[in-house]
Amino acid sequence: MARARGANAVMAAVFEATYGVTPGTGFRKLPFVSANLGEEQSLIESDLLGYGRDPLTPAYDVVSNESDIVVPMDHRNFGFWLKALFGNPTTAASVAAKGSILFSAQPVANATVTIAGTAFTFVSSAPTGNQIQIGANLGATLTNAVTALNASVVPAVAAATYAQTGGNTLTITHDTLGLGGNSFTIAASTTPASNGTVSGATLTGGANGHTFVSGTQNLPSMSIEVGLPDVPFFGMNYGARANSLSIQAQRSGLLSATVNVIAQGEATAITTGAGTPTALDVERFSQFQGSITRNGAVLGNIVSAELMYSNNLEKIEVIRSDGRIADIDPGIVKCSGNLNARFQDTSLLDQATARTPCEIAFGWTIDASRSLLFTAHRVFLPRGNRQIQGPGGIQMPFAWQAALDPVLNKTCTVVLTNDVASY
Repeated sequence: MARARGANAVMAAVFEATYGVTPGTGFRKLPFVSANLGEEQSLIESDLLGYGRDPLTPAYDVVSNESDIVVPMDHRNFGFWLKALFGNPTTAASVAAKGSILFSAQPVANATVTIAGTAFTFVSSAPTGNQIQIGANLGATLTNAVTALNASVVPAVAAATYAQTGGNTLTITHDTLGLGGNSFTIAASTTPASNGTVSGATLTGGANGHTFVSGTQNLPSMSIEVGLPDVPFFGMNYGARANSLSIQAQRSGLLSATVNVIAQGEATAITTGAGTPTALDVERFSQFQGSITRNGAVLGNIVSAELMYSNNLEKIEVIRSDGRIADIDPGIVKCSGNLNARFQDTSLLDQATARTPCEIAFGWTIDASRSLLFTAHRVFLPRGNRQIQGPGGIQMPFAWQAALDPVLNKTCTVVLTNDVASY
């Protein structure tokens, strides 16, 4: 029999329609760094006397199932954990898909570019229909191409806007925000030679913005299966809710988040109960792509920082024969963290002294279509001491706390931008 190894461990999860009832389908494979989710049941030493010095049989205590799961912060799968922490997001199309054709030289006569399935032919004489006249130079040819494409009455072609940049590039921007433009095809012929190189087979970068807000009254529950196929052993943890989130921000290193999960129970088996879960490609944010802003201005002297969000879940510990909890209720939201700043100016200290709130935002950006932004809207800073620990730089810690913004009616907002249709 093989021994279980972490390299082969798998995690799959699904949101439950009814608390504690595992759905038969809909599982998603989730990447993770570490986890120890599973039921625990401790022993209580016997307190009986009168039987000598040897101990009597211990009693079993209640069942508990609580774990910290460390997960990578990527722009696709991390949305699952955000939904568990904040509830259903509001999803809206936010970024248009784009692409380009880069020309190394003039296209020859009868060469083509194919836009959304329609071929446009370069001709040296007066153009008709889906034709583009070759100009005196490449810039003039692309000007003619832009005019012809923007004037096209073909619906699929007219769904984008065309321009030229740098005198050698035809740029294409889909007119509709969101994922639809990512299927818009482009191509350039090699025989006859168009001398054009497409940015990709389709436009790319179309994205949705998923907005999560604090204070949701009803948080979803999950079933999370942790599998060790080498044994084989599969533990289905049902009735799981996300309690808290912790993120450490620093200058370098891998970017991960710690999610605390409380579950009702666990069912074990030698075969998976998740079937064949769907999987999203993992593209991780990096620490160096992060930034921290205060009232919209970048804070440039932060050495390290911590962001914490908690639902302060309350376990409903009723008396029942299986020793498990009945459910888990959300408590008062807590959004807090730490800023460790090099003492270069007194801007943060002045704000702490004045006792005025500010907006603090933690963001990580790959590009316009892949980003994550945590915004705490009304943050209070305490006065911190100056840590003089040698001849080097002096740092000041600020253990901040966020409170309800009475205008926005929320404490914090998280916006995840990616190419996922919905969560």
